Amino acid sequence: MKLKSQPEDFVVVEENTVDWNESGPFAVYRVTKTGLNTFDVIEQLARQFGVTRARVNFSGLKDRHAVTEQIVTVLHGPRRDGGGDNWRAEFAGRANKPVKPSTLVGNRFTITLRAIRADEVPVIREVIDRIRRTGLPNYFDDQRFGSARHGQGFFAKAAIKGDWEEALRLMIGCPARKDSARDKRARSLIRDGWGRWKEIIEKLPRTHERALVQYLIEHPGDWHGACNRIERNLLGLTLVAYQSWLWNEMAAEVFREKVKDTEELAYSRGVFVYPLSLAPEEEAGLRDFELPVPCHRADIRGDDERARVERVLAREGLTIAQFKVDLQKHTFRAFRRKILIRPAGLALGGFESDPLNPGLSFVRLNFALPRGSFATILIKAVQRRKLLEEGEEAEDEGEAAE
Repeated sequence: MKLKSQPEDFVVVEENTVDWNESGPFAVYRVTKTGLNTFDVIEQLARQFGVTRARVNFSGLKDRHAVTEQIVTVLHGPRRDGGGDNWRAEFAGRANKPVKPSTLVGNRFTITLRAIRADEVPVIREVIDRIRRTGLPNYFDDQRFGSARHGQGFFAKAAIKGDWEEALRLMIGCPARKDSARDKRARSLIRDGWGRWKEIIEKLPRTHERALVQYLIEHPGDWHGACNRIERNLLGLTLVAYQSWLWNEMAAEVFREKVKDTEELAYSRGVFVYPLSLAPEEEAGLRDFELPVPCHRADIRGDDERARVERVLAREGLTIAQFKVDLQKHTFRAFRRKILIRPAGLALGGFESDPLNPGLSFVRLNFALPRGSFATILIKAVQRRKLLEEGEEAEDEGEAAE
């Protein structure tokens, strides 16, 4: 069974709340793209429309290896379409307010699974029926963790411990397999030439990383200052990445405690625990169960919940108070998250002959998820490729859209 044999096999359409008003100051665009990440498109759009990056707003990141559609707003943007290689921005009207993460409702997915063997067909049907009955664990998936999913550590953990050189190295000196060619080249140069900034500066493409290297040439050894110059959106993503992994650890613990019939699947940073069935009392106990994302401002409710947070942090050698780090542009976000969701409109199409894989079949899945939930958590349940065996190490599952 294969996922993403081609970009068209993973289609994501954003559902957003737009405050439409033809006299409003914000131009609204429907942006479609493939082969590019959201930041790449936003930078190109800003240049094409002659506006600063600060005037461009969007609600969430969409996968590079997919066909995606999302809403973008531009303060005083032009009433015209835009576009470039592998992306297009269609002018849709004007609005009173920009879109942002809080205006995102969710995402609709159409996913094609290919190279399906005959013996996998009943397994796929059974898993889809099971998810309709039990719901889906609301884990954060691999793509949330950036280079940390390749075993390179979390920027945020190093920052919490005050190791600013290590934090910066994890940010700009750790190339990842799924990086763009430009980013991979820049981060490889920095990794191999760490500390020899004057030697490598002219070899670096004009990226965010180059600006930080220039700062270190002018301020040798000021690792903390360099970290405080990381682009704000990127900094926010790296902080929440570590929080998300900690939340996953707590959620897996809850499923182990509260559900008898479970299955464990390995992923790049640990283990996902999926319920295989739920007794009525188990379902009632999980229906509205939430967990806080750990940080010093977390909304922790009750002694049991506090003990759960402290327990997972103790395994990392941390306390809640340590999350109050000295970063000028961002801090750790405080929010709560349901541990179990129900995909809306979950539909399994018919199994048909796969033209890309003769002798095998393909099938399409359609469903919608609330904002912040990951379609690949459902796909991993279907694929069941990485059942955790004793002594087996987890590997990277690859990227997908949030």
